[in-house]
Amino acid sequence: MPNSQHPRRRSRLTQKDRQSAATKARLIEAARRLFREYGYHDVSVTEIAREAGVTHAMINAHFHCKAGLLYELINENNDAQIAALEAGMPQEGSTMERLRWVIEIYARHDLQDVQLLAVMQAYYWQWPRDTEDRNRAQLWQTLAPIARILRDDADLQRLDDAEIETLIEAMFAIYTLGLRPAVYRDEPWESCVDVILHRIGVLLDGARLRARGGGA
Repeated sequence: MPNSQHPRRRSRLTQKDRQSAATKARLIEAARRLFREYGYHDVSVTEIAREAGVTHAMINAHFHCKAGLLYELINENNDAQIAALEAGMPQEGSTMERLRWVIEIYARHDLQDVQLLAVMQAYYWQWPRDTEDRNRAQLWQTLAPIARILRDDADLQRLDDAEIETLIEAMFAIYTLGLRPAVYRDEPWESCVDVILHRIGVLLDGARLRARGGGA
């Protein structure tokens, strides 16, 4: 009877899904290890597949290409940041105190693997337009806590959404540049965060002045 077949059909699909997820996880972890050790451009799909114990056809099946694997690593990194932010976002404190908490979350996650971070940063400038659109949507989810903090700042209440968005993009640029000493000069992440926050503070001082009508 049709109804008696449904449970078995669902069971087979579930098993297939589990196997697919396990294969994807092995490929992602293999790519992470190899990209970290040898860099993105010096690792082939065949080497990744061999490291994961599968055929290289599985990379095409699950990620379309090597670049898709790297993008999945970027997704995982962003998802981990979002989860950490949602778990403990402080509701009290000054704007700069709350921003420090958020920036420290970003920095600790991004600098867990400096070599892989450098690979990811390079790939940002090479991926296609549709990948950029997907990443930008996820990026704004990662930056959403900063938007909430800025909107809670009484001195910035007069700024409209476009001005807040411009501030956030400027802060993201400050953050990205501010991490480079950790990548290239082995600076401690804490000192990078201090510099980033100082620069953000200068930016926000100017924004408050404009919000009060004291600037152009």
